Formats: sequence, structure tokens, C-alpha cells
Amino acid sequence: MTKLYKLRKIVIFPVVFILGQLLLSCSAGYGDAEPGQQMNADRTVLIYMAADNSLASNARRNLDEMRRGDIPYYFSEGSGNVLLVYADISGEKPRLMRLSKDRFGTVNTETLVEYEDHNSCSDSVMRSVLSYAAALFPAQENGLVLWSHGTGWLPAGYYSNPVDGNGNALQALSVDKDPYAGYVKSFGADGTFEMDIKTLAETLPVHYSYILFDACLMGGVEVAYELKDHCDYIVASAAEILAGGFPYEKIIPMLFEGRNGLESACWEFYQRYAEDGATVALIETSKLNALAESCLDIFLSGGRVAIRSLDMDSLQGYFRMDRHWFYDLGDLMSRISPADTAEGQTRNLYDVFEKALGDAVICKWSTDEFVLGGYPQFSIKKFSGLSTYVPNPENPVLDEYYKTLAWNKAVMMVE
Repeated sequence: MTKLYKLRKIVIFPVVFILGQLLLSCSAGYGDAEPGQQMNADRTVLIYMAADNSLASNARRNLDEMRRGDIPYYFSEGSGNVLLVYADISGEKPRLMRLSKDRFGTVNTETLVEYEDHNSCSDSVMRSVLSYAAALFPAQENGLVLWSHGTGWLPAGYYSNPVDGNGNALQALSVDKDPYAGYVKSFGADGTFEMDIKTLAETLPVHYSYILFDACLMGGVEVAYELKDHCDYIVASAAEILAGGFPYEKIIPMLFEGRNGLESACWEFYQRYAEDGATVALIETSKLNALAESCLDIFLSGGRVAIRSLDMDSLQGYFRMDRHWFYDLGDLMSRISPADTAEGQTRNLYDVFEKALGDAVICKWSTDEFVLGGYPQFSIKKFSGLSTYVPNPENPVLDEYYKTLAWNKAVMMVE
């Protein structure tokens, strides 16, 4: 039987707090660690759960799943792996915890820091938590899981309150008219502020071996390109993510196993929602510059003009309720790529793009349909691993914002 889940969207908020407003009380143990007491780890993974919102019950379930998983053994010196969880859950004080098991296999949850209530989605709070975790457990490799609601590359607040070029609300997209409004509410329960992906990139204090988004719509080429200099790999979904999230009981050990582990985590996520609907991909960020160059060639060789005559209804999308801001990158480029002639030989620019895309997308899985409440929401006939925006001249608001993104500056899709 098809299950009904809430949907996810991510944490990303502009600054509303300053570091002096982070009133915290450290528990005994690592919360009081001096620099000389730092524990050098092989791999430190931090799961950042911003759940002071409608996803609180799901956060608690995911925490229980983590504790049932094969979490790292505790160590006090030398080397080993460290699993940290920051959890800001509705009705509870925000906490930074270390999950570990002792030599008897007993799971322990150690509170490193308990904070006064704060906005876990402000960049100052996020930077403070991430920096403290990195300083307390410096590691050869750092992994980051961002867990919450998410709205992809969109500017702050736009998903919930889209407007046209004159600033008028697009009533047809009102969440009040969405039969699953309670399941797709855009993030904002920690205040009314959202952070865009540009601010997220500026907030990250260290380089991560990977960033895994347990949040909706973050599998866009715009998101990946904005973060490419801050991590080696990205795991994300082009479509919405059901609120059950990743199967943490199974994937916890995979988060410490490098690239192969990330591939396995993607597969386990796909398997969890094979009957409901899912897209997931693993992206290698070092390959994104070549992908951008191939797209630039296409856009400057007539691709931008070709977009104007596209049949948008036939283009593969990953959205509901006419929120047409997330289309398949591969499908788009296959439709607008012209043939190019160089030195007497015909070269199809799409072939160059396709190779670059294949190099960047290490693995990908998708179901045939995305289903909610037993009802298909949209079909998934094509899945290249990454989504993209397609310019809409009827609404210049998004086009103007899109020009500020690193991806558009590299590929010049929107002039």
C-alpha cells in the first residue's frame, strides 16, 4: 500500500542573530574541552537537523533510526570516526550531541552543548555550530548532512509566496489550494526568514568531503555549482523528498565510507521510496566546471534562442502545483543543442554535454512516478540526475535573481 508522507524543504536563512545572542550552556565533557583536549578523528560526520517546524515528529523518528544504526564506537584519544547530531526540534532546547556505542554495543547520546532557543536557520547560528563541531573534532574528512525543508535555488520566501513581475501574488500557486499543503509547507517555522544558496555557501566554515541534502528540491545544478568549492560530493534529490527522509538505520555506516558509501546511501534511499516516488543522485563537484563549459557552448550557439520555442509541457519537470522552476537538465539540453561544425567535421555539442554530465553524475535513481496519498503527481520519464531552471519571460522576478547565481554567471543562460 502506498504510504503518505510529509515532504521536505531545507534550512537556509539570512542572518537575524549575532553570535552574542547564542546563549549556551555547556554540559560536562566535551562541551568544556580546551584546545589541548581536541579529539583527532578519521572522519567526523555532522547531521544538522533544523526541525523547529512541522517536521519535528519526523526528526525524532530519524534520531531513533540513527541510534538503531551501526554508529561509531566511542574513542577518547587516537583516531576513529565521530557522529555528531545538532537537533533543533520543536518543543525542545537545541542540542549538539555525540552518538556513539561502547565496547558492549550500548548506544550513548552525549550532549556536548545545550543552547538557549535560537534560530537554527540563521547563518550566524549555523556557522557557530559547524565551526564548534569542526574545532572540537578535527578530522581528515568531514561530512555534512543538512536535514530540514528545502526550496532549491529559489530566492528567500519565493516558494511559499511567489509573485509576478509587478510584485503581485500568484494566487494560482497559493499553498491554501494545495491538497497537500500540510505536507509541502515551505520552511519558515523558525521565523519568517529564509537563506538562499549563496548565503549557505558563505556560511560553511570548512571544506566537506560531502554534503547530503535530506531536504526537498536541492538536486539542482544551481545548488551544486554554488557549493562546488565547499565539498567534493553532493547527494540530493531533484524532486521533493518524503518526510520520512533517508533510512538512517541503514545508511549511518555508509556516511563514513567515502564515495562508495555515498552511492550505497543513494540506493538505500531509492529503495525506501520505490513504491511512493523518489529521485536521488550523487554529484562529483570537481566535474561541474566542464559541465558548465559544455552548457555555455550550447547556450551561445543558439540554445538561448531555442528555449523561447520550447514546448514546456513536454519537458520533464519535478514539481507540483504549477511551481515550474525545476526541470530536467539533460532533457532541456537535448532539445536546444544545435549541431556545430569545426574544421570541416560535424560535432554535436550535445555529445560533449552528455559526456560532461555523465562524468559529474556518478550515480542516479528515480521511480517512474512521484506519488502522494496514492495519487500520482507527475511522471518521471527522464532523469539526468540534475534539475535546472528554464527562463520565463512572463515573470522577470526569478530571471533577475537567477542572474546573481554562480551557475548562470558561468553558462549565461539568462542574459
